[in-house]
Amino acid sequence: MKDQLEHFIRLNVKNPNDKEIKAILEIFHLKHFQKAEYFKQSNKVSTEIGFIVEGSVRHYMVKNNGNEVTGRIYQKNNFILDLISVRTKEKTPISIITIEPTILLVASIEDLNGLFEVNLTLNRLIREYMGEKVVELGRLHLLFLAGTATERYNFILENNPGLLKNVPLRFIASMIGITATQLSRIRKKRN
Repeated sequence: MKDQLEHFIRLNVKNPNDKEIKAILEIFHLKHFQKAEYFKQSNKVSTEIGFIVEGSVRHYMVKNNGNEVTGRIYQKNNFILDLISVRTKEKTPISIITIEPTILLVASIEDLNGLFEVNLTLNRLIREYMGEKVVELGRLHLLFLAGTATERYNFILENNPGLLKNVPLRFIASMIGITATQLSRIRKKRN
């Protein structure tokens, strides 16, 4: 299954170095998760990065009133981590949990950081990946500031075409800042 990560690297990095790809693949190990199993729990420091081979995960947090708020849903060929915790080495309220049975390639942040020091292919891969995610989040942020719920829903589906297959609608509604009832109305108008 590491061939999927290798393919992802080759698609996203121009002229990658084969030895550097091998070094990247060596720090990742395969891990199977059941549905509703945590990759990272709230109020813990994030120590791993994952690459989704199969399945989907949800970043979320629990508000003071007990309601869960979904931040993002990630599917196949995405990296997952609590970036705030990794960057600050602090506990955060962010949880990362599987939505369905999921297969990840997992590496320790310590191993990843060591490789960053010597591996140009890894640096280029993460730079490109993070650049794409920052643009995607920036566009979504603009839609939260000036767009409608329908526009946010359409944006989420355009950027995650397989989302409706395996993800409960309540998570999608939470991710775009509306209720499940409001999402049902949007979906009815769209069809």
